[in-house]
Amino acid sequence: MNQMAIVKRELKSGLVEVSLLRQVECGLKCNGNCAGCMQAPKEELLAVATNPIGAQPGDRVEVESSVGHSIGLSALVFALPCVFLALGYVVGQLLGMGELSSLGMAGVGLVVGFLPAILVNRMMIRSSVPEFTILKFQH
Repeated sequence: MNQMAIVKRELKSGLVEVSLLRQVECGLKCNGNCAGCMQAPKEELLAVATNPIGAQPGDRVEVESSVGHSIGLSALVFALPCVFLALGYVVGQLLGMGELSSLGMAGVGLVVGFLPAILVNRMMIRSSVPEFTILKFQH
């Protein structure tokens, strides 16, 4: 999905920091008289983008998300705790534990299932891979 952004500053050659604009009907160009107008967001959403078109700070650009594997990672991060929760309960039942002990094993499985999510999150934070690619200038 493409979004509008404003180039904030150049980080290094070919890499810039952009401020993402929230998508609204008027494109934040109205004079505020519209009854349905959502005002500009109070907080900036900053991201790193590759800059193949040579955009300068202050330029309004269209950006595209360059993280194609994020849906798969999201599914993995959300599914693993659920799978380990169920496996913990099943293992507790197979070992002949009572209901309460099996629920305890399910809790342990849930905690174990969150470990990969934490590791993936740390890996993504440490890698400074640009999240977006600038496609073109917007007028």
